[in-house]
Amino acid sequence: ELGMDENLPAVLLMGGGEGMGPIEATARALGDALYDENLGEPVGQVLVICGRNKKLPSKLSSIDWKIPVQVKGFITKMEECMGACDCIITKAGPGTIAEAMIRGLPII
Repeated sequence: ELGMDENLPAVLLMGGGEGMGPIEATARALGDALYDENLGEPVGQVLVICGRNKKLPSKLSSIDWKIPVQVKGFITKMEECMGACDCIITKAGPGTIAEAMIRGLPII
């Protein structure tokens, strides 16, 4: 349902319903870091949750990524997103942090 590659480690990037600062810059940095130039292939993927930011999904979707990147808007089933990923990069909202800790999902 999320369109993710089950064979690649996944990073969940999100900033809560209202968003956090540099999601686009962080996504771009992850896109570079998770691509192995020597192998010529991705070594990871990113699931970006844009929350209520209406412009960010189309902006991120228009980028020619070297790695698999899934871009979603506001999500109500966060447990599915967390369950599909190996770590999370997010702002320090108490609900998200608690849910990630309960799942044992490393938080960056």
